[in-house]
Amino acid sequence: MKKLLVIALLIAACTPKAQPPQLTETEVLQLVDDRNYQFNLEFVRPLGGRQRLITGNYTFRVKKDRIDSDLPYIGRSFQAPIGSSENGMKFTSKDFDYNSSTGKDNRREINIQPKDANDIRDIQLIIFSNGTADLRINSINRQTISYTGNITALPQPQ
Repeated sequence: MKKLLVIALLIAACTPKAQPPQLTETEVLQLVDDRNYQFNLEFVRPLGGRQRLITGNYTFRVKKDRIDSDLPYIGRSFQAPIGSSENGMKFTSKDFDYNSSTGKDNRREINIQPKDANDIRDIQLIIFSNGTADLRINSINRQTISYTGNITALPQPQ
């Protein structure tokens, strides 16, 4: 009986996480233009390190008046945060500059500069028309880190 339980747990642990529904190119571009989307993390690439698959639900959410980041951090810190036990790239910004342009193949190139997130210099987000995206965060006190994932609509409040 214990063997069956162990096997069932191993199978459940190895099962890939549920994939969000695929959006059409029009839906992706509309979400980005409306500034009402979330970046769902799949891979992390620390500076000078190799790409790693991430399990769990880590997100970067963009709204017209707010940005919420709940992403892991792997890399070198130049200065330890004082008075904070937070790890990762976790912050909220309500005061930021947001610039969007259209690149080749209809991709969106977004540059965000938070004014109220003390450790974040700038954020670059490249969103492809199929919904995949690359996110890069430049920090003042840590090495730059890159993420790969996909774009979805923000979850509806329940």
